Amino acid sequence: MRKSLFLLPLLSLSMAGLVACSSNDDVAGGPGSITTNGIALVDGKPASYATVALRRVDFRAEQPVEENALVVADSYADEKGNFKVEIPAEGKYRLTVLHDGVAYSKELSRDEFAVVGKSTSPDTVNLSATAVMAGVVDIPEGSSTVWVGIVGTDVLVKTDAAGWFALSALPANDSLTLYFVSEDYAQDLGAQSVYVTPHESLMKDYRSEVKVPVDTSSKDTVQNDTAETLPQVLALLGDGSPAAYATVALRAADATVDDYVVQNAMVESSLRADKQGRFDMEWPAKGNFRLTVAKDGFAFSKVYGAKELAALDTVRLSATASISSKVTLRSSDTTLWVGVYGLDLLVKTNKTGAYVLPNVPANDSLGIYFVTADSANDLYAEWKTIADPYSTEFLSPVKILQDFENGGEGWYQNTDSLKKGTEFSPLLVKDGIVYDSTRKSKVFHGEYTLAKDDYAWVLVGTSFEHYMNLAAIDSIVFYAKGDGNIRLSLENYIDPNKNLKAATDWIPLSKTWSRISVNPAELCVGTATEESCFTTWNAIKGYVKQFHIFAQDGTEFYIDDVTLYGALF
Repeated sequence: MRKSLFLLPLLSLSMAGLVACSSNDDVAGGPGSITTNGIALVDGKPASYATVALRRVDFRAEQPVEENALVVADSYADEKGNFKVEIPAEGKYRLTVLHDGVAYSKELSRDEFAVVGKSTSPDTVNLSATAVMAGVVDIPEGSSTVWVGIVGTDVLVKTDAAGWFALSALPANDSLTLYFVSEDYAQDLGAQSVYVTPHESLMKDYRSEVKVPVDTSSKDTVQNDTAETLPQVLALLGDGSPAAYATVALRAADATVDDYVVQNAMVESSLRADKQGRFDMEWPAKGNFRLTVAKDGFAFSKVYGAKELAALDTVRLSATASISSKVTLRSSDTTLWVGVYGLDLLVKTNKTGAYVLPNVPANDSLGIYFVTADSANDLYAEWKTIADPYSTEFLSPVKILQDFENGGEGWYQNTDSLKKGTEFSPLLVKDGIVYDSTRKSKVFHGEYTLAKDDYAWVLVGTSFEHYMNLAAIDSIVFYAKGDGNIRLSLENYIDPNKNLKAATDWIPLSKTWSRISVNPAELCVGTATEESCFTTWNAIKGYVKQFHIFAQDGTEFYIDDVTLYGALF
């Protein structure tokens, strides 16, 4: 996935883990059999939302597209580390499970896995720290680079013009095979086996003729380098050790992805730090940019002005985090893309709008953006959040539907025109906005007279541009006062074949401000004379078109800060 510099339920194909081998004694079937066949652990604790993928043992990338992630997720483990995998009956497959700088990867066959629906207990996958590797290969005559990948995984990187490449996360404790392909991805240039141990930092020279020493990290070499050749910025891990071969990327602060495919890597590498964690790049002359340095579940990411970048000398990486949240979908949308400004990370929501950003930098404000699946250039919504290192954040968004601070844009008032004698002032919502000293903010004030009819009404509210799927909202909160009653109603007075409304009972007001909180389960009043709260809300929640607040039995009411909790659109 190329990037522009300027600018929670388990899924169906979930994955599995192991304890050595599953014996026939584990097979039970029927009642008591498991529905997930793997559990991922790190030091005995659940690897929450770990990335899981299954590949043929001979799998290689089909086309030359850079991918820095070891694997792109087929699915994720749940909060407790449980996952599910369907292993084909024939052949060997590589199962890979990743989580914040630790990994498990092994070649296994179906009879070595617990079987979903038959085994009595899941297999356990114990993740261990990954390793890093740098290497150099010959560049064929007439070419400027070589492709390097790992068989059975998705990772595929390019060498530089001298043949150097870096792999930032290799699973330990299993034999891996590197493969090399020509620049045009037409010629197989051979393969090499490699075995790494946890935390290892490995350097390999695969050239047919060694032209310069491989190890450039000795003290003598560093001392002989001139100031002009020393990298400018030092990247350190939390314990002060160098972030060797860390991924380094610079993006415009507001950059979004160019290609809309799932990308679990935080950033694709613009360059790599060296073995001492040092790197250098030509900084831009103006503008704001996000600099990201990432290695093995640790990252540094921050937005800088161009002048600040020029003065940068040291960055310190901290543990990454995971963010789980949701966005409100239009009724016509089945999913949305979710990304972070200035990063290359991109995921999709499920059909309820829930999503997981599995690996994001901590300790810095992140701008999250959402675009529709059918029109990737259309910004659907955005919001900001921040996460703590090592954390799994479960965030419920908040949508301020109207606070009346900017003229009540998009809101209107209306009356029952069929009932003579019903009047509502003002005629425009913006003319009813006044300053309230108690709220210390602008609020809406409406005055009304109702005809002598039980069905006479006045209302204030808004109509959504699209049908909205509000099935996943948590609550609706607003502030009100007055001398009568009010009713909140979510409606669809567009489609005659749909249920028309789901509303609360009448709520009495007083002369002092009250905080009114409505759970969707309280929207019990529909158009039928007899229906349950459940059927009323369920009949309309997936295609809400209007949001109305009605008034009754009084002469005036005030409304302020109408907010949807658990909603973002």
